[in-house]
Amino acid sequence: MPFSKMQIVVFAVVLMLPALQNEGFLSGAVIHDDCSDIIDEAGEKKCGLEGSGGFRDIDPTSCTLKCSGNERPKLPKEVCSNGELVCGTFERESLLNWQQKVQSTLHKVLLKWCPGYQKK
Repeated sequence: MPFSKMQIVVFAVVLMLPALQNEGFLSGAVIHDDCSDIIDEAGEKKCGLEGSGGFRDIDPTSCTLKCSGNERPKLPKEVCSNGELVCGTFERESLLNWQQKVQSTLHKVLLKWCPGYQKK
């Protein structure tokens, strides 16, 4: 049974639609981490740097991290809207920048307080 051109086009669109709904398809952007992965990794470090134990969760209403201690470090304000976490391309980039700042702060703390850090 031969396929018509229209059937092939519809089939191709059905296959591509889920990928098109996820940002970055055909744009050359490769997304390795989603926003929750970035928040989990950087949140653990940020809570530790604040002296508040480990990262437990986020509070999108106040746009803060929930640490195991009392501190509530702020997330980048761009990632929260109307009490919800937003994760588009712009928000993800904001989280990656925040993650880099947290990592840089951790690096500076380790250089200052840990004599063996970065020595071979």
